[in-house]
Amino acid sequence: MTFNLPVVLGHRGARAVKAENTIEAFRYACQSGVKWVELDAMLSKDGIVMVFHDETLDRMTGQTGRLDEMTMEELQKFSVDSIEKIPTLAEVLDVLNGFQASVNIEIKPSRAGLARKTAREIWQVVCEKGFNNPDRLIFSSFAWDALEETAALAPEIRRGVLVEKKSGDWRAAAKKVKAYSINYNADLLTPELIGEIKNGGYHLMAYTVNDVRKARYLRKAGVESFFCDNPVAMTKALG
Repeated sequence: MTFNLPVVLGHRGARAVKAENTIEAFRYACQSGVKWVELDAMLSKDGIVMVFHDETLDRMTGQTGRLDEMTMEELQKFSVDSIEKIPTLAEVLDVLNGFQASVNIEIKPSRAGLARKTAREIWQVVCEKGFNNPDRLIFSSFAWDALEETAALAPEIRRGVLVEKKSGDWRAAAKKVKAYSINYNADLLTPELIGEIKNGGYHLMAYTVNDVRKARYLRKAGVESFFCDNPVAMTKALG
């Protein structure tokens, strides 16, 4: 395979269509022809990499408590949106391998001190599933020390520095981790900022973009990739 940065990535699979970060969301995206998806990876109490976005369970399962205070076995007794179990990263990668799909794994340490450990455990699962292919994988994170860890473990895997309003100076972080891309909150992007990022030699990915007109505008301004909740519809709209 050859690495091609996708124009559209399925955000948490296809969260506008299926329950986010579930097997069904990733299967739907892949069956619909989406080549790249994005997911969130976090550790359970017993150190298993789970695919889940929030530190707490309330929003997606209706349960109370923190994900990192429960074991994988306990977590998989709960249903996401009353439909599906919380999957492990290993289970999701099995699905993606079945479709030869590619993935942006967002490393989400549930606590500040777990960034490097979370990165190491994710990398172990990636290797076990044969997903350690630089043409099929990107790591990203708001926890920039997690990206430092992946740079040491797997320098060949591309890294994206995630940036939001409360983030620090992405410039120093991007240089330190030898970032491939800057993954920026689309609502914060300006023509000047886009120019700075591109002139710095970085690829630019924007999240989360669901408005077609906005995507077209940003694409003309220099944004290369978009994380979208309905990747099928956005792919069709952008051609």
